[in-house]
Amino acid sequence: MVAARETTLQELLEGAKQYQVPLYQRTYSWTKLQLERLWNDILKLAEDQVADPSATHFIGSLVLAPSPANGPTGVAEYLVVDGQQRLTTLTILLCAIRDRRAQHEGPMHRDRLNQQYLVNVWKSERQRLKLVPTQADRAAYLACLDSTPQAGGADPVGAAYRFFVAQLAAADDPDDPLDIERIENAVISGLALVSVTAQPGDNVHRIFESLNNTGLKLTQADLLRNYLFMRLPSRGETVYRSLWQPPTRG
Repeated sequence: MVAARETTLQELLEGAKQYQVPLYQRTYSWTKLQLERLWNDILKLAEDQVADPSATHFIGSLVLAPSPANGPTGVAEYLVVDGQQRLTTLTILLCAIRDRRAQHEGPMHRDRLNQQYLVNVWKSERQRLKLVPTQADRAAYLACLDSTPQAGGADPVGAAYRFFVAQLAAADDPDDPLDIERIENAVISGLALVSVTAQPGDNVHRIFESLNNTGLKLTQADLLRNYLFMRLPSRGETVYRSLWQPPTRG
């Protein structure tokens, strides 16, 4: 039995929560085409909200399941069964907004956006991130999250961050001190999603396969990875790192 409700990015990310992209998911793969479409929708929404602050724009669904690792730690942990591309993109965009506002408006925006939407303050290192991408994307995502010199690399995560950094710079009118704030508000409170949450005991791997039987078909490697990590709920991270993840090139 699943429960569905309309929500916003603000509601999803505020509070002590963590969204984990399972190892059977594909790596981050949005291209400039999808990024441009999302960005244009956000700009239009920010403009619409000037006249109507309650305006929203629907961007799709997010399918979640309670994580098997949930415990009495105060952090609600979820597996992202479907919608990880969208959720990852939006958090990368928040990193770019944070960096733009911190650089041009004041350092308080870095702590504000980090603490509200990107990290779980005062939690353990394992629970620090509100979004935990797959291992293959994690280093690139952490570079954006922590604003290291490696942020904006050649990989798809880095390319998305560079895209949003460039778009924010182009949209920032020196004569309009509120333009980036309006964009942030549109992202945080104006983008509407339907959050579908599975119940404990539901087979999230089969839900994943069913959802992905339309559109780009799962390859045999995807199905094998799905089955393998379904059988390794507690050892998946170690097995992925030692046996599945492609070796890095020096």
